[in-house]
Amino acid sequence: MKRISATEASRLFSDILDQVETGRRFLVQRHGRDVCVMAPPPLAGRRGSECLALLRGRTPVFLDDGFSKDLLDVLAREGAEERPSWDS
Repeated sequence: MKRISATEASRLFSDILDQVETGRRFLVQRHGRDVCVMAPPPLAGRRGSECLALLRGRTPVFLDDGFSKDLLDVLAREGAEERPSWDS
Protein backbone atom coordinates (compact mmCIF):
# COMPACT_ATOMS: atom_id res chain seq x y z
CA MET A 1 0.00 0.00 0.00
CA LYS A 2 1.43 3.35 -1.01
CA ARG A 3 1.33 6.31 1.41
CA ILE A 4 0.31 9.65 -0.08
CA SER A 5 -0.46 13.05 1.39
CA ALA A 6 -3.99 14.46 1.41
CA THR A 7 -2.75 17.22 -0.89
CA GLU A 8 -1.39 14.68 -3.36
CA ALA A 9 -4.62 12.66 -3.14
CA SER A 10 -6.64 15.79 -3.90
CA ARG A 11 -4.42 16.86 -6.78
CA LEU A 12 -4.28 13.39 -8.38
CA PHE A 13 -7.72 12.11 -7.39
CA SER A 14 -8.78 10.91 -10.85
CA ASP A 15 -5.46 9.13 -11.46
CA ILE A 16 -5.63 7.51 -8.02
CA LEU A 17 -9.18 6.29 -8.69
CA ASP A 18 -7.96 4.74 -11.95
CA GLN A 19 -5.30 2.85 -9.99
CA VAL A 20 -7.76 1.82 -7.25
CA GLU A 21 -9.98 0.32 -9.97
CA THR A 22 -7.08 -1.97 -10.88
CA GLY A 23 -6.73 -3.13 -7.25
CA ARG A 24 -4.08 -0.73 -5.90
CA ARG A 25 -4.48 0.61 -2.35
CA PHE A 26 -3.41 4.00 -0.94
CA LEU A 27 -2.98 5.16 2.65
CA VAL A 28 -3.78 8.88 2.80
CA GLN A 29 -2.03 11.00 5.43
CA ARG A 30 -2.80 14.48 6.71
CA HIS A 31 -0.21 16.32 8.78
CA GLY A 32 1.78 13.09 9.04
CA ARG A 33 -1.12 11.05 10.44
CA ASP A 34 -2.94 8.24 8.65
CA VAL A 35 -6.53 9.33 7.95
CA CYS A 36 -7.98 6.91 5.41
CA VAL A 37 -7.39 4.07 3.00
CA MET A 38 -8.43 4.32 -0.62
CA ALA A 39 -9.04 0.80 -1.88
CA PRO A 40 -11.49 -1.21 -3.97
CA PRO A 41 -14.67 -2.16 -2.09
CA PRO A 42 -14.93 -5.67 -0.70
CA LEU A 43 -16.68 -8.07 -3.02
CA ALA A 44 -19.94 -9.37 -1.68
CA GLY A 45 -20.98 -12.69 -3.08
CA ARG A 46 -23.78 -15.18 -2.95
CA ARG A 47 -23.83 -18.94 -3.06
CA GLY A 48 -25.64 -20.65 -5.90
CA SER A 49 -28.46 -21.74 -3.57
CA GLU A 50 -29.04 -18.11 -2.54
CA CYS A 51 -29.24 -17.04 -6.18
CA LEU A 52 -31.75 -19.80 -6.93
CA ALA A 53 -33.87 -18.78 -3.92
CA LEU A 54 -33.95 -15.19 -5.20
CA LEU A 55 -34.94 -16.36 -8.67
CA ARG A 56 -37.76 -18.53 -7.30
CA GLY A 57 -39.28 -15.50 -5.57
CA ARG A 58 -39.43 -13.39 -8.75
CA THR A 59 -41.70 -13.26 -11.75
CA PRO A 60 -40.93 -16.21 -14.04
CA VAL A 61 -38.22 -15.65 -16.62
CA PHE A 62 -38.14 -17.68 -19.80
CA LEU A 63 -34.67 -18.96 -20.69
CA ASP A 64 -33.46 -20.81 -23.75
CA ASP A 65 -33.57 -24.59 -23.87
CA GLY A 66 -29.85 -24.95 -23.12
CA PHE A 67 -29.75 -22.87 -19.93
CA SER A 68 -30.82 -25.60 -17.51
CA LYS A 69 -28.34 -28.08 -19.01
CA ASP A 70 -25.52 -25.52 -18.78
CA LEU A 71 -26.38 -24.71 -15.16
CA LEU A 72 -26.57 -28.38 -14.18
CA ASP A 73 -23.19 -29.01 -15.85
CA VAL A 74 -21.59 -26.19 -13.86
CA LEU A 75 -23.09 -27.39 -10.58
CA ALA A 76 -22.06 -31.01 -11.25
CA ARG A 77 -18.41 -30.02 -11.77
CA GLU A 78 -18.18 -28.23 -8.41
CA GLY A 79 -18.41 -29.65 -4.92
CA ALA A 80 -21.19 -28.16 -2.79
CA GLU A 81 -18.71 -26.46 -0.43
CA GLU A 82 -16.36 -25.31 -3.18
CA ARG A 83 -18.85 -23.43 -5.31
CA PRO A 84 -17.82 -19.81 -5.85
CA SER A 85 -19.79 -16.87 -4.52
CA TRP A 86 -21.73 -15.14 -7.25
CA ASP A 87 -22.02 -11.36 -7.32
CA SER A 88 -25.50 -9.96 -7.19
